[in-house]
Amino acid sequence: MISNELQLEPWRARLRAHGRVQIPGFLQEEAAERLHQCLRDEVPWEIAQRTGAELPPGLPREAAPGSEDDARLLQAATARARDGFEFYFDRYRMIDARREGRDPQLVLHAVVDFLNSPEFIAFARQLTGDAEIRMTSAIAVRYRHGHFLRSHSDHASDEDRAFAYVVNLSHGWRPDWGGLLHFLDPTESRVIDTFTPLWNSLSLFRVPQPHEVSLVAPWADCPRYSITGWLRRG
Repeated sequence: MISNELQLEPWRARLRAHGRVQIPGFLQEEAAERLHQCLRDEVPWEIAQRTGAELPPGLPREAAPGSEDDARLLQAATARARDGFEFYFDRYRMIDARREGRDPQLVLHAVVDFLNSPEFIAFARQLTGDAEIRMTSAIAVRYRHGHFLRSHSDHASDEDRAFAYVVNLSHGWRPDWGGLLHFLDPTESRVIDTFTPLWNSLSLFRVPQPHEVSLVAPWADCPRYSITGWLRRG
């Protein structure tokens, strides 16, 4: 699945020096196209928003993407975001679906198996220099107009996350469409680096590290698709 033309050492050195790297041409082109097709046409998406967020009276916590309730939930999340951490996007929880045997026709199940295969774990250890990586978590993500992820560091007390990754699977994404992965200084007051979600690229960065995904503009020509998660030590 990974491109046979990938030269690892330059990216390994950049990751070691900067704590983050974006690698173009990460997957074999045929594999990237098949995953894009799956994300675009086949995935039964659900809405992701902050657990425990207070909702306006009468508004359900779950809604079908594109419905009136979805629009109202997004409006509520946007209002809450003025006061602190929030996010709103579509997701498909790949690990849970694989474990529970849901949607067996989806090629995403093969991706979960690949990301946790001995071959990929060995690749991850070689790229990062972290010999303690043991597993890979994964969710599919779709950002539509108005979707966002406010600043956070990916630290989790119940998981040993070593690196976060994003496999970008949208064709022709333009920077002025939003959906940019911004890295922030420790005070979260200044952008110090930005990754545009370039087609078939791998964004990889050490955890913890303050970052955000900027709001997707209403003029974006397509959704922002990706497979994302963490390389974990346990």
